[in-house]
Amino acid sequence: MLEIPFYLCLGAVAGVLAGLFGVGGGIVFVPALLLGFEWLKMEESVLTHLAVGTSLACVIFTAISSVLAHHRKQSVIWKSVKDMSAFLILGAVLGAWTADQLSGFILQLILGSFLLVMATKFLLEKRLEIESPKGSDPAGAVLAVMGLATGWISSMLGIAGGALTVPFLKAHGMPIKKAIGTASALGLCIAVAGSVTFFLAAKDNQDLPGWSLGYVYLPAFFGIVATSASFAKWGARLAHHLDQVVLQRLFGILLSFLAIRMIWISIF
Repeated sequence: MLEIPFYLCLGAVAGVLAGLFGVGGGIVFVPALLLGFEWLKMEESVLTHLAVGTSLACVIFTAISSVLAHHRKQSVIWKSVKDMSAFLILGAVLGAWTADQLSGFILQLILGSFLLVMATKFLLEKRLEIESPKGSDPAGAVLAVMGLATGWISSMLGIAGGALTVPFLKAHGMPIKKAIGTASALGLCIAVAGSVTFFLAAKDNQDLPGWSLGYVYLPAFFGIVATSASFAKWGARLAHHLDQVVLQRLFGILLSFLAIRMIWISIF
């Protein structure tokens, strides 16, 4: 099966990119899985949902590895995790349910639009800020709205939510390293809740291919999990030796191409 080496390579590439740029694997997993599933000629009605569901399941394991590493360095603020987790979990359940209600083409249009925003960020941003502005702890209502929105968007798109939670935590005075560490724990909450919901939503879907567990395609899941976490360490090491601004630009160009392709397919 040629698809197994493809998924192993995908996990390795996603791991390296996650280590280089601090992005969650989902932002790489979803578009790459879409390409792989199109190559396998999977049913169009479930192709995008499978990519999102499989990505979320993979994120569980990359997030666990990340959380453990950040916890050892005391970079996870567990009080913030406790304060936001319930809202994130509820939002993630709603996000997975929303994705299941959408057609594959509409979901792909939303995914492409989000990736285009992220690509623009990588193309325009000079470097990750080291210092965070001074801020205060967010009010309960703000936490609730942010948690629900982040969980909903992240689960629907198959990502861990770091692109949303890190800026939010930084804006409220959390140092960048602790914001990234805390966001990884919050991403784990999203991934688990979203994956369970995607499984329950798809358990009776007759269009799913063999070797599927709900919207999780098991060959892709095991191939990606086998390599992504270990290669993330290599990405982190490379980040200290390469020009990160140039790499960000190249990654932004790649994301732009993938995003525009997804939008084009969903419209035309």
